[in-house]
Amino acid sequence: MSNKLTRRYHRDDVQIIKREEAYQGFFRMEKLHLKQRRFDGQWSETFTREIFVRGDAVGVLLYDPRSDQLLMVEQFRPGALYDETQSPWMFEIVAGMTEEGETLEDVVRREAQEEAGCDIEALEKLFSYWVSPGGMDEQIALFLGVIDSRKVTEGVYGLDDEHEDIRVELVDFSEAVRGLQDGRINNAMAIIALQWLQLNRERLQQQWCQS
Repeated sequence: MSNKLTRRYHRDDVQIIKREEAYQGFFRMEKLHLKQRRFDGQWSETFTREIFVRGDAVGVLLYDPRSDQLLMVEQFRPGALYDETQSPWMFEIVAGMTEEGETLEDVVRREAQEEAGCDIEALEKLFSYWVSPGGMDEQIALFLGVIDSRKVTEGVYGLDDEHEDIRVELVDFSEAVRGLQDGRINNAMAIIALQWLQLNRERLQQQWCQS
């Protein structure tokens, strides 16, 4: 049996010498003083890394297998202002940050209501992944949420006290794929979710169109 892709080291092979709060505002940044076990078995010298401490999030691909439509949202993203060649309004899937005391499924259903006024018939956990582990602590838990597109009202949603202004629209699967190909859909969470759907769409349609 192959022993490839087997992790050699684990958490005990890192020493956090000191942890400093570098910044606290809407988000937090910490400065870590670290030692790590090297692949030659020796410990490294102490070095520093700044970590953007954002917390964990969920994303949910809202899809109706019977009509072959997805619910997509469009909203302003200030990080995209740093590329002057692109619009900072992005086409995304519904997502949100986890809060203490909530399960991941609770967060998914809450965000679907807040961002899209949408009820979810069934949930399927896809996987979790790191966003940018070289400098950020955030992990995304990604879900599929089966919806009834006939009960979706397109329009503008979001919470005023969080300055949300979120436009909701139903998109045919074929149009979403074209959005991937031509770059209209260009954020990681939506790309990952839609590529997963390309691989699993036939199974979902067989499951739900025959039920």
